[in-house]
Amino acid sequence: MEGGLPFEVRLTSEGEYILAFNSPLTYDNAGAVWEGLNSLIREDHPSSLVIDLGATPRIDSAGIALLRSIERMCERLGLNLRIESMPPSAGHFLTLIEKKEPPPPEKPHITTSRVITKLGFLALHAWDEVVGFYRFCREFIALSARDLYHTRRFRWNEMLYYLELTGANAMSIVFLLSFLLGMVMAFQAAVQLRQFGANIYVADLLSLALTRELAPVFTAIIIAGRSGSAFAAEIGTMKVNEELDALEVMGFNLAEFITMPKVIALMIAGPLLTMWANFSGIMGGMVVGILTLDLTSYGFMSEIFSVLSVKDIMTGLIKSEIFAMLVGLIGCFRGFETGTGADSVGRQTTSAVVSGIFAIIFADAIFTVIFHSIGW
Repeated sequence: MEGGLPFEVRLTSEGEYILAFNSPLTYDNAGAVWEGLNSLIREDHPSSLVIDLGATPRIDSAGIALLRSIERMCERLGLNLRIESMPPSAGHFLTLIEKKEPPPPEKPHITTSRVITKLGFLALHAWDEVVGFYRFCREFIALSARDLYHTRRFRWNEMLYYLELTGANAMSIVFLLSFLLGMVMAFQAAVQLRQFGANIYVADLLSLALTRELAPVFTAIIIAGRSGSAFAAEIGTMKVNEELDALEVMGFNLAEFITMPKVIALMIAGPLLTMWANFSGIMGGMVVGILTLDLTSYGFMSEIFSVLSVKDIMTGLIKSEIFAMLVGLIGCFRGFETGTGADSVGRQTTSAVVSGIFAIIFADAIFTVIFHSIGW
């Protein structure tokens, strides 16, 4: 070592500084080498450095990291650096730890062709989803018709189990939310009707809106968020755990064994929960009418019976039946579409809820047009 530096320094006629490391380049002396190199650069201001490793007996991982740090420092200061007699093993590891910053990604230019291509891919994906769901529904309807003829093939115990989960266990949340919805509707209607002394017509507005529109749609959305997501998560988890593959190997029809009890149970629970929502919503409106509109319970119910018909109730029940079937089928379909990763279960569960709500609103719009055209 010369001048207290942990390496030998030679100056060539071309002005290059050659640093010869005759001692091991290891963790023990890496700090001294770094400080000595910095001191040399500050005092002599070289324009070119050559690191000669020909006589270096050993280089460990700390020495390789030190060489990489020296490269970065020379790049930052604009110094020319050349490493000579690099051992093959050290050169290999130096290449591995070298990390160049990737070039910034080019911002895609928004062009007409890109937009058309993106829309085309989205349309094809949506079409594949629709075709797949159509085939899934067709298989379910065919199996349902067959099992209704051969009742022994139907899994009654499982259907009753899911009927409890989707129906009885959901009564409390449906009652609470529908009760609050009825109170809110009665308050909002009273603000306007009170100006004309028509407080009693709050009962008309509340009963018709609940039975024909709000109760079936509101209940179906609760079912989609509660039961549709549960179906997708349950079937998706079974697929990730390869339980569906095991059932197929044993010869079970997955649509008959898994889908049918869930959907049939939801189709039974949907109209029942809608009737429960009608009752609780009317009760909420009645509470508002009695407490704030000077109405009696008898007068409130009499007005409801005078304006409400069986046709209005059946309109909501028909909607609720179709909504429940759509939610159940979509939840099961999304569950079967789950991939092999655990994150796919979350994505398909979210997709089941979003797709179910979209199907509910879309079907409700269709039913509104149909019922209006036939005078309902």
